[in-house]
Amino acid sequence: MDTIKNLNLNEEILNLEAVTTEHIKTITKTLEEKYLTFWKHKLENSSKLTFYSTFKTDHNLENYLVFIKDPYKRRCLSRLRVSNHDLQIEIGRYQNIPREERLCKICDSGEVENETHLLLSCKAYEQSRTNLRSSLENTSSDEINLNSQTLSADLMKSTDSEIITKLSKFVYSCFKQRLKYLETRNAD
Repeated sequence: MDTIKNLNLNEEILNLEAVTTEHIKTITKTLEEKYLTFWKHKLENSSKLTFYSTFKTDHNLENYLVFIKDPYKRRCLSRLRVSNHDLQIEIGRYQNIPREERLCKICDSGEVENETHLLLSCKAYEQSRTNLRSSLENTSSDEINLNSQTLSADLMKSTDSEIITKLSKFVYSCFKQRLKYLETRNAD
């Protein structure tokens, strides 16, 4: 009872026996609204979720969680989406390196190694990216403009199972290549 009162729901409930289905519906709706407000605030004010906030606008189950059957590819795409990976943009956070100095060590382009760099411009993944673009040109979806400035966000927002599957394979391939490159470099 105290829990319900502490939620500050503007509902006068004197005892549990007085709780009706309508009370429960009202409480549930209020809690959902409060959570969405909290979620949007966290999303908008988190430097860690900069990439995620470019494509995530509503709170719902993402299609890729259902479409991607391979758990390794699904996990890899999930981690890229929420910046839970080992690209320099994240590693540098824990080493107190300024954002603009978290440069890609794979292609030496002088660009910050972030999610968009991996998806759109890192030279190390050029062949995989070319293969992805070719396969996306053959899809029937109108969701993706391959020449768009917002391509990385468009790919992440896609609800097309074919696009999502191809994207997950590409991301998985990039991270495998990256790991192999770093292991080889560290062995030298």
